Amino acid sequence: MRSNTVLYSLRVWLTSVFVAPVVLFLTDLCINKHPLSLGRYMNDAPYYLLYVIFGGIFSFLTWLTFLFIIKGLIASFSSSRQLKHLIAVAGALLTVGTFAFFGRRVFDVHNEFFYMMLSYAICIAGGSYFYKLEITQEHDSVSS
Repeated sequence: MRSNTVLYSLRVWLTSVFVAPVVLFLTDLCINKHPLSLGRYMNDAPYYLLYVIFGGIFSFLTWLTFLFIIKGLIASFSSSRQLKHLIAVAGALLTVGTFAFFGRRVFDVHNEFFYMMLSYAICIAGGSYFYKLEITQEHDSVSS
């Protein structure tokens, strides 16, 4: 069985690394009711780069784990119509597990890390549905 597992998981992971900080900033704008202005947006640009860099570094092992989980799910449930659901849930749970290493406070709704964790988990799950996972069956042929 062949699939584009590496490319698929890489796309999902990189999407979360680059899009989750934007989701976090938009969430912050909505929750704290900041006025949306070009000046504030430009002031947040260096923070975006920090989120991307540190998000990529801290989630690299999560991506590798995600890759192997996808390979295992494909081997076990390749014909299942629920495969994308399983991958999305696995990715979101891996993200939550990564943040859980930072302690219980990440699960506090009044803590900024909660919204960061939620942003990354939503992006991982959304990316899992967005990108195409190609699985092809290899046919055994006997040649004489």
